[in-house]
Amino acid sequence: MMSRRRFAVTGIFAIAVVLTLGSAPARAVGPAEFIRNMGQEAIDSLTGRDVSQAEREKRFRRILKRAFDMRAIARFTLGQYWRIASKKERQEYVELFEDFVVQSFAIRFKNYDGGSFQVGEVHDVGRKDKLVVSRIVRPKGPPIRVNWRLRGSTRYRIVDVVVEGISMGITQRDEFASVIRNNGGKVEGLLAALRKKTGKK
Repeated sequence: MMSRRRFAVTGIFAIAVVLTLGSAPARAVGPAEFIRNMGQEAIDSLTGRDVSQAEREKRFRRILKRAFDMRAIARFTLGQYWRIASKKERQEYVELFEDFVVQSFAIRFKNYDGGSFQVGEVHDVGRKDKLVVSRIVRPKGPPIRVNWRLRGSTRYRIVDVVVEGISMGITQRDEFASVIRNNGGKVEGLLAALRKKTGKK
């Protein structure tokens, strides 16, 4: 089984591969092309040695919002607790979740060490989603399978990344659920942890 550290590092690369989708032309493309077109140029947007961390986070946040359905992902990662959260708690959670993702991932691009990206088949998932199959060929080590779950009809947004069969969304949801359970089942417990993690009061 993939270790948590390897999973996190691989997921970071996987997300990096398509993060420049936000700078792509506005024309409609198919799901495989959506992923493939930006595959190689994605890394250049965030990994330059001359890019400051503040600028890297700014670029990451801007592109993240365009390529990923952050509200849908945030809601999924809160799981069953979304229903019991107040409107105010939901709003704060979505904002803190985005900050958490930006701060957790953006800094990792500085030390990205390369790799190639290959896109394969596209499969229907339910009535609304598409799953784009791909793999990462690394300078060292065997290829890693990465599948992208997209939502939309002609203009797609990413709602999950599955690395070697492990959903990043489910993994994060399980971790957040554990924090909430350890705080008496209160969503405020997770909000407090995210505030501390992101430096928000």
